[in-house]
Amino acid sequence: MVKKLLVPLLSILFCAGLFLSPAPARSAPWRVSSYLDSAGEQKVPAVVWQFKPASANPAAEEKQVVSLVNQERSKAGRPVLQADDRLFALARERARELAEKGYNSSSLAQVLKTAGIDYLYAGQSTVLAPSVDSALKALTGSAASRQEMLSARYERIGAGIARQGSRLYIVQITTGGGDEVRSRPAPNPEPQPVPQPEPQPVPQPAPQPVSGLTADERQMVDLVNRERAKNGLPPLKVNPDLVKVARLKAEDMVKNNYFSHTSPTYGSPFDMMRQFGISYSYAGENLAGAPTVESAHTNLMNSPGHRANILNPNFTRIGIGVVAGSPYGKIFVQEFIG
Repeated sequence: MVKKLLVPLLSILFCAGLFLSPAPARSAPWRVSSYLDSAGEQKVPAVVWQFKPASANPAAEEKQVVSLVNQERSKAGRPVLQADDRLFALARERARELAEKGYNSSSLAQVLKTAGIDYLYAGQSTVLAPSVDSALKALTGSAASRQEMLSARYERIGAGIARQGSRLYIVQITTGGGDEVRSRPAPNPEPQPVPQPEPQPVPQPAPQPVSGLTADERQMVDLVNRERAKNGLPPLKVNPDLVKVARLKAEDMVKNNYFSHTSPTYGSPFDMMRQFGISYSYAGENLAGAPTVESAHTNLMNSPGHRANILNPNFTRIGIGVVAGSPYGKIFVQEFIG
């Protein structure tokens, strides 16, 4: 499903917030992330971010990040990435924002556009770790994140570091293909029917039977359908198979300590649906990390991308999974099909 995209692809390690090292135990911020299966696998941007130029001179630790990444690429026979001062400045600003707010207020597509950076492909990886060396070990220790680090589509790199107590927020931004296409705002098209590939047998644990929705799951379904009713849309019906998938995804996120649409166990949301025999013409996924159903729902509805999934007229079925044990309190997974 890889295509030449004119929007950035957030890396496996960072999709609205993933920390590979142990996350702060108290007052962890909420997280939300949406994913929409359309002709171009479009991720919908968040609110507008204003670029504030920072010093273009990379700090020693930021240079170390790039040096270590290029060492890994050289070992794998990949060309080294060219250091880009503009990407250093952007990465440093996003690291600072994470250290101060706990989240980035805008998508990578928007900050690259605002900064006037040309690209065909772009990615961001974010790690919260005590040192640069430990961050790189976390990045290379995951097969999915290592694959992204060694991707041949990237040509340039910048890294930014901001300290939060004894830990470092390390943000790495990579781009490629900038000479061909100038960055532009990520469009937000209506999802188009996608062709169904021949199912491939993938051995995965069978989902456990659904014995009714939990109180949190039922409450979230009610809140979603209340929003749809306000907008003149029919309610979504609970699909037991989607509930199984949503619960497994939430459990996998807690167990493997990640926050991303791409699971190291199951792959993309759409790979996972197909593995469990779920067919669709339209599909979407929303993720949130929050202490309560109400706060998760509010944050999702306040984000244009997630709101678009909840109010998408093409969706007819929903599955909700809620699992406690995350640094954010609980992980909420919403799966949609139509």
